[in-house]
Amino acid sequence: MRFIDLGITLFLMASNLSAPLQSPTEPQSAAGMFTEEAITSLKFLEGRWSGEAPDGSLFFEEYDFPDASTMRSRRYGDAGFAEVLDSSTVSLRDGKVTSAWGEFTWEAVSIDGDTAQFRPVNAPSSFAWRRVDANAVEVVQNWTDENGAPQRYSLILHRTP
Repeated sequence: MRFIDLGITLFLMASNLSAPLQSPTEPQSAAGMFTEEAITSLKFLEGRWSGEAPDGSLFFEEYDFPDASTMRSRRYGDAGFAEVLDSSTVSLRDGKVTSAWGEFTWEAVSIDGDTAQFRPVNAPSSFAWRRVDANAVEVVQNWTDENGAPQRYSLILHRTP
């Protein structure tokens, strides 16, 4: 399975969860559940992005917010952003923020205005988005290989006009 196929949505591979990227403050209610503020905190991802996959190929993604409890990601075939190849969603439901891409699902463990970390629910790896600056986002993937060794991959997405 190629890293890019699991994309920013990342993007994602093998079997067990590795250590999280960091532990930022989470926008949560007093009951410890996420609120709409968590989805709003992901607005640093809004817009169009390009990046280079581990195999050297370029990929193009767009993030938008169709409503207050949903972020949508769409992957495109080229820099023209005309043909959608696949999509995923990050949704707030019953106090949980869940990312879904095809058959895979992840649950947010922390979200703030600069970082969002997700652990696998039904997926082969964990992932995180981290704002580098207004025009760059780092995507980090953690997994355990078939020998039980922790693995980590990071790539940078660049904002496109």
